Amino acid sequence: MAQGPLAVGYLPTRYPVLSETFVRLEVEELRRQGVEVVVAPLLPGDVPTREPLLLLYAEDRPHRVVALAHLRWLLRSPRRYARFWRVARAAGEERGEVVARHLPWLAEQLRARGVTVLHAHFAWSSAARAHALSALTGWPWSVTVHAHDVFGGPVRLAEKLAAADAVVTVCDYNARHLRDAWGVHDVDLVVCGVEVPPEAPAPPPEVDVLAVGRLVEKKGFDLLVRAAARLPAGTRVRVVGEGPERDRLEALVAETGAPVELVGAQPHEQVLAAVPSARVLCLPARIAADGDRDSMPLVVKEAMARGVPVVVSDTAGLPEAVDDEVGWVVPSEDVDALVAALRAALDDPEEARRRGRAGRARVRARFTLAGEVAKQRAVLTRLAGR
Repeated sequence: MAQGPLAVGYLPTRYPVLSETFVRLEVEELRRQGVEVVVAPLLPGDVPTREPLLLLYAEDRPHRVVALAHLRWLLRSPRRYARFWRVARAAGEERGEVVARHLPWLAEQLRARGVTVLHAHFAWSSAARAHALSALTGWPWSVTVHAHDVFGGPVRLAEKLAAADAVVTVCDYNARHLRDAWGVHDVDLVVCGVEVPPEAPAPPPEVDVLAVGRLVEKKGFDLLVRAAARLPAGTRVRVVGEGPERDRLEALVAETGAPVELVGAQPHEQVLAAVPSARVLCLPARIAADGDRDSMPLVVKEAMARGVPVVVSDTAGLPEAVDDEVGWVVPSEDVDALVAALRAALDDPEEARRRGRAGRARVRARFTLAGEVAKQRAVLTRLAGR
């Protein structure tokens, strides 16, 4: 009997989210590659979308509808229903009540759409819902672990890693940590890839140094402010993003007199349009006090794909994408080295262009969205065949 296309249920906590653009890009590319993706977030995200979403938590959903779904699953498979309750109750600290109340209804909706595999991004409540849904339906599930969910705030991580039918991560650094710290040896590597736009003449530079990301400790933007205060007069530095560190960064800009403009968060498409007008992109990431860190941020590869040279720290998975062929890598927390690298990039435009071209070639060879999502599709296809 001929089978239809692979149908996968994606279970983000919120969708779409500006700081998790890689999830949206992955969903869109999977669909281009012929996969039916049903997105079922717990709550709507912070970015407008016209995409129909199977919102799990809806206050206006009649209690009778939810209760009947529970009854049907209980009658259909009492053992699985009991197992579902055991898993859901264990997730009490991760909206377990919502999981237990609404997931049987969601399982019916996903089944009606042909879903046979589940996927979660981040090993938090998304993975908890996938685990509970799998217990109820028998569908296999996978999880992509990123950074904060492993290094900064793991919640019942060992249990989820053991329960998942496939564990995916986004860089070798993470894979080594999963092996050494958590004993997980079977890990699929799927980098958060990017699209390489057609080559075009670089526009006139609007800024000398551009930084993009949430204003949080691990991004190291305070190091960039201190470095910017030591760059030549007239240097223009812009930071795009929002977050809890904003007040601290504003105070540091005022204290140092650094030529840094904090412009707030911007839509992903607007950021992509602005990247080519920067002479260099900088991400001086660090390991935060709570252990959180970036793995291999999307914006670095997006800048490389546009031929913009990058200056990054040697934190986590960044050296897997960036070296002295395609940019400048400096020791984390080393402001002197950061100043030297930024000056090298700005003082030698021809060398900066050469490294920018090499970065574009590297992304095309190793980090394309289509190529990496094909690897994710292979993981999901493998699970569907079980």
